[in-house]
Order: sequence, then C-alpha cells, then structure tokens
Amino acid sequence: MASQRHSPSLGAFTSHTTGARWLSRLRIGLLLAVAALTAELVYIACASPRLAVREVELRGDPRVVEQVRARISLPDRANIFWAPTRLLAEQVQTAPAVRKARVSRDFPRRLVVTVERREPIAVIRRGERAMLVDPEGIVFTLRDEWGWGLPELVGPHLAESAVGTHAASAEISSLLSVLRAFSTDPRLRMTRLTFGGKSDIEVVLDSGPVAQLGGPSQLAAKVRLFAAALEQLGADQIEYINLSDPQAAYWRPRRNTVSAPMR
Repeated sequence: MASQRHSPSLGAFTSHTTGARWLSRLRIGLLLAVAALTAELVYIACASPRLAVREVELRGDPRVVEQVRARISLPDRANIFWAPTRLLAEQVQTAPAVRKARVSRDFPRRLVVTVERREPIAVIRRGERAMLVDPEGIVFTLRDEWGWGLPELVGPHLAESAVGTHAASAEISSLLSVLRAFSTDPRLRMTRLTFGGKSDIEVVLDSGPVAQLGGPSQLAAKVRLFAAALEQLGADQIEYINLSDPQAAYWRPRRNTVSAPMR
C-alpha cells in the first residue's frame, strides 16, 4: 500500500506568515517608541526649558552671602543637569571671606550654594576698619565685625593699602607663628603682636606684661620661660620681660625701673 504524503495547507502557511509579520511590526513599533521616549528624555535632560535653572540659593552667614552674590554668573538657561557647579563654587570662593563653597542640585530648577566662612584668629586695625586674619594668613572683612577680643597684629606693612603685598604676608606669617606658639598656654593670651623687624617682635598679654621676643626662633623655649616667669612672679608684678635670648632673659617690675635677671 503506497504511503500518503501530507503537505501543509495554504491556509496554515498564510496564518504563520501573517503572525510573524505582525510580531516583527510590533517589535519595530516598540523600538521606535523606546527611541522616541529616550530622545524626549535626553531633550528634557539637556535642553528643555522646563529644567533651566531658575534660582541660585545662597546659604551661610548673611554677611558673607552679600559679598558673593554679585560674583555668581551662569550661562543663560543653564540646564539643572549640566549647570557648571564646579565653576559656580570657584566663583563663590574668590571672595576672601569664603573658606569653602559646596553646590548641590535641588530639582527641578534650583541650585543651592552652601558657603562656609573663614574664622578669624587675629585682627588688623586701620582707623575705623577691621581686617580679620584666619589661621592661613588670609585677610578678609565682614560687615559689623570688629574683631573684639582677638589679638591685634601690628607691622609697618600692615596698612590696608599694602596688606596684599609680599612684605605684609611675611609679617603676618611671622606674627601668626608666634600666636600659635603662645596659644598652647591660656596664661599667655595676648592683646597685641607687633612686628618691628625680623629680630624685633613684641607681645602684649591681656594680663598686662609686655614681652620682647626678638625673632621668631626658639619660640618653644621662650614660651616655657615666659610661662614660668608668670607662674613664679605673677602677671601683676611684671611690666616688661625680654626673651630675645632665653639664656640671658631679664624682666622689669611694674612699680620701679630696676631690671632683674631671670633665675
């Protein structure tokens, strides 16, 4: 008996082909939709006016904020995703009173700049103007901040017009080295430091005694000797003490002009 051969019907072939075509079209449609959605998202992220920076908010000491506001400059219609935050931080940090600035994004249309001010440890006074000095020797000003309670730095090049010069920076550096050395002992809290030359630095303590230090060398030994003199004699008894040479230091009592060697 001859075997029968079965061939697929035309209807079955046509149904399979049509389904494959629809599946292919569906895939293409989905790919196009995803592409269109991706393009829209890229447009929104990069160029849409809906995400243009509308506001830059400054946070920090109001006196510092008022100094940096005019320094901020962003491109027109800067996008929140692509706004130059590093450049913005650098612009803010050009203000001498700013120690550090951090920029963050507050979606959808605001940048937030947090400003950290410098903390002064000394003051330079010129007339009615007070110039504050931070631990790095940076000089800055703050509205209504007079630096009361801070030691005053005095020197021939510390006038307001010359404060940014190399000579003024060298004087400030020398005086701050003395300030740091003396800050280790609360009894040596000072009112004024005067730079008269490389071997002529004078200190006036809050408690009254005046100390001639000579140069900024051997500071540790001079601090120990001064502290020992205050401990032994009392700040109310010392008018003047010369520590230029720790091996030959001498002092002068308040009530007379007789010099006495340190023992």
